[in-house]
Amino acid sequence: MEIEIRGAPAHTRTLDVVLSQADPGRLAAHGIILDLRKRGLVPMAGDLQASGVIHHMRVDATLEVNGPTLETIRAEQQNVAFEPSAGTGGECCRDPVERIEALAGARLDASFAKRLGRAIGGPRGCSHVLTLTQLMGSCASAAVDLDRARHGPSPDRAEGERVFDRSLSVDGVESPEGDLCLALQLADLHFAPAPPGADALERLAGRREVRVDATVDLSTMTVARIRAAERETGAQTLDSAPWEPLDVAFLEGRSALVGMARSLFEELGGAPERRPLLDTLLNLAPGVIQCMPALTRYWQRWRDAQASGSAPDTSASSPMTGGMVDSCYMWRRDGALGRRMTKDLPKHVARARESGE
Repeated sequence: MEIEIRGAPAHTRTLDVVLSQADPGRLAAHGIILDLRKRGLVPMAGDLQASGVIHHMRVDATLEVNGPTLETIRAEQQNVAFEPSAGTGGECCRDPVERIEALAGARLDASFAKRLGRAIGGPRGCSHVLTLTQLMGSCASAAVDLDRARHGPSPDRAEGERVFDRSLSVDGVESPEGDLCLALQLADLHFAPAPPGADALERLAGRREVRVDATVDLSTMTVARIRAAERETGAQTLDSAPWEPLDVAFLEGRSALVGMARSLFEELGGAPERRPLLDTLLNLAPGVIQCMPALTRYWQRWRDAQASGSAPDTSASSPMTGGMVDSCYMWRRDGALGRRMTKDLPKHVARARESGE
């Protein structure tokens, strides 16, 4: 499935998770998330945020294969949107990062998402670390099952040898028609146990790819068009395997921001074979949020519409900042930025947010 997008590049988000052999029965997991704003400037916290690297964060964990279970986990935030300043009331994105360590001992099963949300989600945590850790948990669970099915319960791998790599990219472009076009691409790479010096393709146990092409109508903040496809390839079929279309039409007409995750779990959560598609689509709404601050022309129109009471999703987010009320520690409604954003909004919008409408 080819994706052709015309327009001005706005933002790219990249996530990558690598699983490597550690001690027998254990894996080391390393994940990164990077947000690169490609244009625009954003007035935030009494300052101007320019283009460039906005977020660069890392999660490291050790996993016990039986379960699988998180033994240890920690996060680092090299680049964050908000360093301590007068505009943030001295608060910083790094303030709650140690909360993720409460996940030690968690099983990577159906209960993991809720436990993750309690640890690092909502107004007490970091939505970016949560997004990366959610992908890591899903990736690790799938990788353990796949590796056991292909290579048995105790594959012969040297310490440090790679087992699985999942990469996911979200590219946002503002089209000439004024829509937001997004290309999402997921690639799962499974490594076969191989001796030192083996040919590169001898290490390939299999590859699975998912691609999503979506268009968001910025006047309504809804998904105007979306299509998806996937394919599985091996060493002999790297470019010849056909793409199989996937049914994602249920998302058309729905909000690109509010309730997206709930809809996805309802439609796809009960089908394990659709988990890679689910993991890809779960990054659609976060990708939209990250793109919004780069669309200067749009958020200027949005600000005018806010003043007249005609802007969509007024209680959910501000495209000037990309922030959603109570989405993370920095944007919690009783924090310095939350209070500032509410203060700067027109009165009818502030009332809506305060009441939760």
